Amino acid sequence: MLVTELVKKINFHDSCVNELVYANGIVILNIDLCMWKQKEYQDGEPELKKVTMKFLNSINYNWDSEKREKDIDYDSIINITCEENTVKIVLSDEDVSMLTFECREVEID
Repeated sequence: MLVTELVKKINFHDSCVNELVYANGIVILNIDLCMWKQKEYQDGEPELKKVTMKFLNSINYNWDSEKREKDIDYDSIINITCEENTVKIVLSDEDVSMLTFECREVEID
């Protein structure tokens, strides 16, 4: 799936990142996705879903935060955008963290 399609289709706001890994040109985010914020959500369905997103062939990875990536533990997603193949993910815990990288494709499990 194209990253631009992903950010249009899924509402990530208030979902939480449990783990962030960058290795071999792949950015992996393990998140608890707020299903109740999705258009197709219906009462009675689970409110959260564990999701793994793999951003393939990622370049120009930049982590801007006081904390280290490995210290992420249930940080809330404030926003995810993709403009001209540049992905920007803003997270909040006690402080704001920002992740940017270039990527076109993402896999979701």
